[in-house]
Amino acid sequence: MGQTTFMLMFITIISKVFGFIREAVMANYIGAGELKSIYTTANTLPVVVSNFVAVGIISGFIPIYNRAKNEEGEASAEKFTSNIFNILMVFATIALVIGLIFAKPFSKILSPDLDGQWLDLAADYTRIMMFAVYAYLYSAVFRGYLNIKGDFFNPAITGIIMNIVIIIFTVLTGKTGNAYLLIIGALLGNILQYILFPKATRNAGYHHEKLIDFSNKYVRQLMIIAIPVIVSSAAGEISIIVDNSMASAYFGKASISKLFYAKTMLTLITGVITVSVTTALYPRIAELGQSNKINAMKKSISSAVVTTLLLVVPATIGMSVLSQPIIELVFQRNAFKSEDTIIVASLLSSYAPFIIFQSISDVVDRGFYAVGDSKTPVIIVVIQQIINIIFNIILINFFGINGLALSTVVSTIVGSILMIYKFRANFGSFNFKTALLSIIKISIATAMMAVTASGVYNLTSGKMPHILAIFIAIILAAIVYLFLILIARIPEVMNTVNTIYHKKFKKRSAKKHLKNNQNSIQKTKIKNSNKIIYSDVDKKSNR
Repeated sequence: MGQTTFMLMFITIISKVFGFIREAVMANYIGAGELKSIYTTANTLPVVVSNFVAVGIISGFIPIYNRAKNEEGEASAEKFTSNIFNILMVFATIALVIGLIFAKPFSKILSPDLDGQWLDLAADYTRIMMFAVYAYLYSAVFRGYLNIKGDFFNPAITGIIMNIVIIIFTVLTGKTGNAYLLIIGALLGNILQYILFPKATRNAGYHHEKLIDFSNKYVRQLMIIAIPVIVSSAAGEISIIVDNSMASAYFGKASISKLFYAKTMLTLITGVITVSVTTALYPRIAELGQSNKINAMKKSISSAVVTTLLLVVPATIGMSVLSQPIIELVFQRNAFKSEDTIIVASLLSSYAPFIIFQSISDVVDRGFYAVGDSKTPVIIVVIQQIINIIFNIILINFFGINGLALSTVVSTIVGSILMIYKFRANFGSFNFKTALLSIIKISIATAMMAVTASGVYNLTSGKMPHILAIFIAIILAAIVYLFLILIARIPEVMNTVNTIYHKKFKKRSAKKHLKNNQNSIQKTKIKNSNKIIYSDVDKKSNR
């Protein structure tokens, strides 16, 4: 992994820490009841509307920008950027008007159990949050733009800014009892997180142009890529809506917040690892794909899959094994009760495999987008979501609310298998045997790590403070995993170790060489000064 990936992971970890603090503060002041569920419901509509478009733009913007730059120069690519941004702002305005008008029926669809004052509050929340659509679509263009320009820092810190704002307004909500402060804080957080973007884009050379040209060939090419991705995103968002609606209908409106808390814990893993790897990797993959360097692209993707799983698998399984003590530590206080902890921990464990297989799909599908093939991932995602909805209906009757999580796992496994199969069919083999062997080694090391974590926690819990028992279990389990991974000699690990070693060796060699040069110069100076002295003595003796 390169320095950019590590930097992204570090910043994302800080962002996720603030995210944890945000959710802990919400659990403390809001709990896992009706208000939290309404807050989650109100955030759903603008996110769904934005994702329909934003995901497609994000997937297609970087390769099309590179294509415009390669074919017609940077000025054409910059003009394309302004054009697509202006078009998105028009779409945002249309979406806002629709959201303002139909907020109440949308809220009822998203959470059928809502009625009376709760439904009115949900509709008001939704209307307020709809203004965030402008911010979401703004970021859809300029995250990719800044990444192309080599700026990964400013897009990465947005989550930190957003979480700080939401934390402040959540505390104010709890202190004042004014429920509207909560959603106003969410709106401001979602807007202010991009406050550094205008200056960053100007520094990167961006100059905005006032034009809307749907006939521009690069806009049309982006739409060809984006429309299938939008369909795919729609399928995914519909699946989320179905999950929430079924949870609300079967188990009451408070159940939506429990699904949210479980997913929040697991998205820490994807946010820190998968998103960091794919964000750093995608500009390079897109460049290789557009240059028709398919073998190099396949090698990069294969390595990225193994690298991602090296971190995602142990993190996911470790969180699953220690789910109850972790949820208790992070959320259980005041409005968040012990019975909420049991349900959320159970959901977290049920959802865990989903994160692993989704991470595989998220890395592999970048190869399709890099060459302009957005149809294949879309077909796979639609199949995946149909399977998810079917299994929702079946498994909810056998496993209760956990059935929603298990159906997501089943559908994601099918989706990731189909994604790998189609990738090999379209582009040829990509070191599959080597990657599979590495994954087997990772799985064995993770199993030993999980046994260590569970055993250590069971031995130490009750004998020391709760947080210390969790910390010791995690540290010892991590040491076991790191040791096993090092002796497993996985290529990606060995490459990283060798890179670190050679960097240190070069630094030491450079220091030693510099010291030797300094000593040599010093000796030369002394020798020369001695010659001068001897010369002066000879002159005096001759006199």
